[in-house]
Amino acid sequence: MLTRSERGEGRAQSIIWLSVFLLAIYAGFNVIPVYFSHYTLADKVNQICRTPRAAKDEQIVDMLFREVTQNRLDAYIQRSCFKVTTLDTSRRITCEYTREYVVLPGWKRTTRFVLDADQPLVF
Repeated sequence: MLTRSERGEGRAQSIIWLSVFLLAIYAGFNVIPVYFSHYTLADKVNQICRTPRAAKDEQIVDMLFREVTQNRLDAYIQRSCFKVTTLDTSRRITCEYTREYVVLPGWKRTTRFVLDADQPLVF
């Protein structure tokens, strides 16, 4: 049973915490895909880095840029961004790019991502 001495302070605090929770979910919907696409590309870069030695560096860059296009990152990563170095026993791929995204309305953030893969070659 309700009594007349209740003042409703719990309702205001609940509304504030609910709005904070909803803003966090909205920010998550904007931020998580940015990092997910970066880590997906990083996994593919590691996989492509293990390509057999017979593949030329230009072919490697073609494969990398195909993955960039499939992940819809071609607006942020250019073909010249990738540096491929093939040695006798290993291959190294590096790339740096920046991406700007909206966290909340009115709050943009720019993040610098670095891809660095150094894997032994498969013969």
